[in-house]
This record gives sequence, structure tokens and C-alpha cells, in this order.
Amino acid sequence: MKPNPKNILVFLAVIALISLTCGCAQVKQANSQANKANGTAFSFQNGSTPHFNSTVANLLPDNLMGMHKFVTLKGKPALEFIKRSHRGPIKYVKDIALVHYIGNKSIMLVWITEYPSSKIAKNQTILMVRGMKKFGSVWSYVNETRLGNLSVYYVPVKNQYFFCKGKYVIYLMPVNMSKSQIVEFAEKVYEILPK
Repeated sequence: MKPNPKNILVFLAVIALISLTCGCAQVKQANSQANKANGTAFSFQNGSTPHFNSTVANLLPDNLMGMHKFVTLKGKPALEFIKRSHRGPIKYVKDIALVHYIGNKSIMLVWITEYPSSKIAKNQTILMVRGMKKFGSVWSYVNETRLGNLSVYYVPVKNQYFFCKGKYVIYLMPVNMSKSQIVEFAEKVYEILPK
């Protein structure tokens, strides 16, 4: 039986997800033990000191379109992870989480970021677009487009989408999903988010 390239891609993505999840669980446990030992809270870049019990991931349902939710990173570990993988300052983050939805031979990686207000969320989204265009390479192709009923930003080479609603910014990274499935997923997440 000849292996299907799509099935191999999904298998490799699941293996990477499991490795990332295990590593993140170890980091979270180590960070939790360190904070208990010295009694300190962590501080985001804008000086606020939210608690370790990140709640933004709780806005997303446990199941969506037959896919199951796994919270991979949240709070300070999520923020530190994104700082390492991005250029430029990351400001005003109130809460952040990386969530994976897995099922139906598909994966949807979701970054959900909460900002103090809808104005800040919108401004940070626009700054992200400008930063991508300035950075260049595949990111320079980011453009505003429609995804079903939603106005979103799209990175064509990466097949990634992001948008904001209220004080939340959602970044979607689909794996092995059709355009209609991506549209349905994005619209459902948009409906779920508070205004």
C-alpha cells in the first residue's frame, strides 16, 4: 500500500504536536514550581502582572466541528514562546494561549490573544500586518481578504489567517483543511468570542 502524502503530513504534525505538548507541560511545571518557591508573579511587557491561571483559552469550546481542543501553552509560557519566534516588540498583552484542535484528519492551530481593549487589539493587528510587510519574504504577501462573512488578513504562502473581534486577536494555522472547513471554523470562533 502506497502512503498518502497528506496522511504522512498529518502524522508528522501530530508527532510534532505531541512533542511540543510534552515539552510545554514540563516547562509549565518547572515555572510553576519556581514561582511557588520564590513567591513572585510574572510581568508582561506593559507592566501588568496577570496571574498564572490564564483563562483566555477557556473562551474556545472543548469540541469544534468534531475536533478536540488541546491547550498547548497559555499565560507567560505562551508569551515567552511567541516572543522567541517573532521580531519586534509584543506589547499590551493581557492574556494569550496556543490551542490545537485535532480530529477528522485535520489540525487547526489557534493563537488567541487578549488585549486590554478593542482599540488596542485592532491597533496591534494593524501593526502586525505592517511588521510582516516590513520583514518581507513570504510575510510580505499578507493581504486583507474575505473568509466567508469575515474580513481577515491572509498570508497566502503560509495559508494562515488572522482577525480581531473586540479585545481578542485570533491567528489560525490550518493543516489538512479545505477552504470551506477553514471558513466554517473561523466563523464559529468569531461567533463564540465576546464583543
